[in-house]
Amino acid sequence: MKSDFLDTPESGFAIEVLRAGSRLASQVRAESNLTVHCKEDNSPVTVADMGIQAVAGKFIEKYFPAVALVAEENTAGLRKPDENARLEEIVRHVKRLIPEADPAAVCTWIDRGGGEAGELFWTLDPIDGTKGYLRGDQYVTALALIRKGRVEFSALGCPELLLACHEKLGKGVMLLSSRGKGCWASSLEADTPWEKLSVSRCEDIKKARILDSCDPGHKNAEKNAMIKRLLGSHHDPIGMDSQAKHATLAAGGAEIFFRTLPEHDLSCREKIWDVAPGAFAIEEAGGRVTDLNGNPIDYAAGNILKNNPGFVATNGFLHEKVVAAIRETVFPK
Repeated sequence: MKSDFLDTPESGFAIEVLRAGSRLASQVRAESNLTVHCKEDNSPVTVADMGIQAVAGKFIEKYFPAVALVAEENTAGLRKPDENARLEEIVRHVKRLIPEADPAAVCTWIDRGGGEAGELFWTLDPIDGTKGYLRGDQYVTALALIRKGRVEFSALGCPELLLACHEKLGKGVMLLSSRGKGCWASSLEADTPWEKLSVSRCEDIKKARILDSCDPGHKNAEKNAMIKRLLGSHHDPIGMDSQAKHATLAAGGAEIFFRTLPEHDLSCREKIWDVAPGAFAIEEAGGRVTDLNGNPIDYAAGNILKNNPGFVATNGFLHEKVVAAIRETVFPK
């Protein structure tokens, strides 16, 4: 990778967060019973989610003290007296990485993520794919820098991923993408050379490999199967948690990923931290990303991407065919 890409505050911040986050998540999984707490929307959150967000909240003060951080977690429940044990566990893990950590500081760092999605901000998902993390499978720490509704930089830390077409990097990779400079990957832990990623050049829809979410609550499985049949793909879908799917597509390990609206909630819309980091990696690797209607993602909409139903990512060559099949299946006239 060219040195001017690495020698920036954006890359410095991202690499510190991704590497520290990977170590913290591994520590928690090795030493804790991985107690899961449910948030108001019934999604799971662990000590690792909160700890990684605390680390990011601390490091952003070093690199971007005047820039907002828009992140998934907060301490609304954690500050309750009956949550003292959970808070102390989070502090214990953060303290190994940041010695000055204490309960008050950790809560402050976590809540640094309560910033406004305004003209310039970072967005963070400390653990995207918490259910995958709990199973010992794929999960990602995801960051993106957004300026005036446009992603300028993103980072994905994928501790369990052996990156397709770049296996010599070993299991555990990070991806950095910068506007106009491409998408690059290196080892998450070792100082290996950076490798530039490119999407697959496949133009035959029947040979296309389709990525799919493992969580049935994140899709309409019946519609997904109908779309696959309509496309005529000969391959079984590749199930994978988190934005590890986006990294895989950016590296050429698959050609298609789409997320339909779950049958139980057709008004469901994606959160910005679940889309922006991985989508930008795909685009910088030469792919294309839209919503189910084929419209660009509106990152100026705020935390919830209210103007964009669903998500479609492809290697670019197949995008129009995929969107056409989705329109016929999901939005029939």
